[in-house]
Amino acid sequence: MISIIIPTKNRVKNLVKVFDSLNTNSFNPNLVEVVLYVDNTDESTIEFLKTDANNHIKQVSVSAVIGSKTNLADTYNRAYAKTSGDIIMYSADDVLFRTKNWDALVYEEFNRYRDKICLVFGADGIQPIGTLATHGFLSRRGIETVGYVHPPKMGYNYSDNWLTDIYRRIDRLCYIPVYFEHSHWGVGKAPYDDTYKTGSDAPHQESIDLWQQSETDRIADSAKLKQSANIPGPIGNSNQAWIDLLYKKNN
Repeated sequence: MISIIIPTKNRVKNLVKVFDSLNTNSFNPNLVEVVLYVDNTDESTIEFLKTDANNHIKQVSVSAVIGSKTNLADTYNRAYAKTSGDIIMYSADDVLFRTKNWDALVYEEFNRYRDKICLVFGADGIQPIGTLATHGFLSRRGIETVGYVHPPKMGYNYSDNWLTDIYRRIDRLCYIPVYFEHSHWGVGKAPYDDTYKTGSDAPHQESIDLWQQSETDRIADSAKLKQSANIPGPIGNSNQAWIDLLYKKNN
């Protein structure tokens, strides 16, 4: 089972598009679940889940954690408690699953690692390919090893940098040729709404500070992952040599 965590607020139309992309492009939608984190003041989404969601869900299962407004990391970590999959994706309500049989390709990559300690990600249409796991897949074992889906207290930015960093440190950052389209307003794929304004586009100095001051914690978490893996295996392709080569080509 793959569990996809999606924090959402006032974006019912987005959710319909997400569900449609999952129904269309999942190899085995019966083994895909979506767990939403919904702000308890978000009446439109709560009503949608009660009355109309089943018309769009089809084979993919959907559930929701309805809770108080909190930072982005906490929404992922709270929703994680409701997941049942052995692979967990941290996603968003503006991410569409564009590659046919994407779930089979994710499983194929995880199966390269007997210990399942890796971070698997694809292209999002914004970041240079193979560089930043903006939205990615973690194993339950990896999450339990460090104690979080997203690092606690992190706001709307830098959680992806954090996860990318700790898995790259142990050579378990794995890019796959799968397109998870990030339909972000910044690239002209969505209107600029209040969720962007108060979320990812708002100043989040606390996240910047936490990221800049966290190298010791990130080194410690990567050491935990390396110890938990403790099984020789292939290395992830998104390593420092790949990054150096990529930027050399582009400069």
